[in-house]
Formats: sequence, C-alpha cells, structure tokens
Amino acid sequence: MGSEKTIRSLLLEQLDGKNAHVDFKQAVQGLTFKQSGIRVEGIPHTIWELIEHIRIGQEDILEFCKNPDYDALDWPDDYWPERSKPESQEELEESVQAVQDGIVEMRELIRDPQNNLQHPFPHGDGQTLFREAMLIVDHNAYHIGQIVLIRRLLGSW
Repeated sequence: MGSEKTIRSLLLEQLDGKNAHVDFKQAVQGLTFKQSGIRVEGIPHTIWELIEHIRIGQEDILEFCKNPDYDALDWPDDYWPERSKPESQEELEESVQAVQDGIVEMRELIRDPQNNLQHPFPHGDGQTLFREAMLIVDHNAYHIGQIVLIRRLLGSW
C-alpha cells in the first residue's frame, strides 16, 4: 500500500503541472478576450480553440472514468470547438474555469483510496485510472505549451 500512496502523490503532483513548465492557470493568467481569438500566422489554432480542446478532452476522459455506459466522442470533430473565438468574456472565463474544475475532479478521483489506480475499467479495453490521469497530464502539458507560444508571439507573455 505504501507504493500506492507514492503513485497517488506523484499523480497529484503531475496534475498540478508545476514541475517542468507553467501550469494551466499561469498560461491563461491575464489573457484577454480579444487575444484568445487571434489566429497567429503559421499556428493552426487560436488560444480559445486550445482552451476548449483541453476542456473537451478532459471532460471526455472524466466521463469515461466515471460512466460505465460511456459513449465515445467522434475523433477529431467532437474534440475541437466549432468557433475560433469565444462569443464573450464570460464564455472564455467559463471555459477556463471548466478546465480548472476538471483538473480538480481528476485529483479527487486519484485521491479516493476506493479507486484502484491500476485496475482496468470494465467498460474499456485495458484503460486504468492511472493511464487516464497521465493522459490528462500529457495532453494538457502539450497544449499549455502551445498557449504559451501563441502568447509569446502575440507579445502578451
């Protein structure tokens, strides 16, 4: 059980995302509504699209972890927003908050000792809670880096 606690602690640390780079909260701190929808030449996505993609991906992963009747989204169409920018500052803020809430929710699943980190979900094909948490860590880190790059190119970093 000691190694299980270590694995849980390491996962929680990784979900915070502060070891090797800035975390999501830092990446979007001070981001303006206008900046979120600017498409930079040579970059395929706006910051808004990346934030929404992170949100949608996290929600899908969490739904898979919690719902034995999970119904998969269609890749890639269902994982990206239809619009390149939010309709309002409020929509941007809600999306940012939803990403942060999703991280908290995964942390709660990891913290719960009733959740076996390495037992495959019965409704999957070998996925475990450990694997799904690491998928969020990896996916978020990749797109957080893109957000930071775009902000640098916009001169807002």
